[in-house]
Amino acid sequence: MEYRGGAVTSDLEPKLILFQDKYYNIYQKVGNEIFVNLFSKMHSNIRQFFPLEEVQNREIYLWFENDKFVGSIRINHNKEENCYEVERVMVAPQSQGKGYGPKLLNFIVAKLQQTQCTPVFLTVAACNDRAVKMYEKFGFIPVSEEMDEWKIEGDMCG
Repeated sequence: MEYRGGAVTSDLEPKLILFQDKYYNIYQKVGNEIFVNLFSKMHSNIRQFFPLEEVQNREIYLWFENDKFVGSIRINHNKEENCYEVERVMVAPQSQGKGYGPKLLNFIVAKLQQTQCTPVFLTVAACNDRAVKMYEKFGFIPVSEEMDEWKIEGDMCG
């Protein structure tokens, strides 16, 4: 999906911190909890979605409220395609449905717009209905249906 919405601003920056190795365990735990049902639905052969080497090579922002992990979002600069990819928008299970996802998206899109880092893309599984609806409402539109990098076995989401 590609962001085609308008200019946005965010006041979230003071609440977010950049990823450090000391947060890896909570990041991986929550990430795997969030995505386990999606992987099952997709018949994915992926078992560890957040290897440390990959995490260390991305720009990741974490959100904690009262010392509890609320969510995170990360950016990958795809130099081959000359674009920026929003990756792994995560909201902890106990924080879902409270507006954290759109706030994280707002932050990252505003950040990329301010630094002239556009276009902005993201990948989402078509069967992840809640995420697709959130992204579309935010201003992302579908531009491709490729999922090769996820190494999916069998039919997608079926």
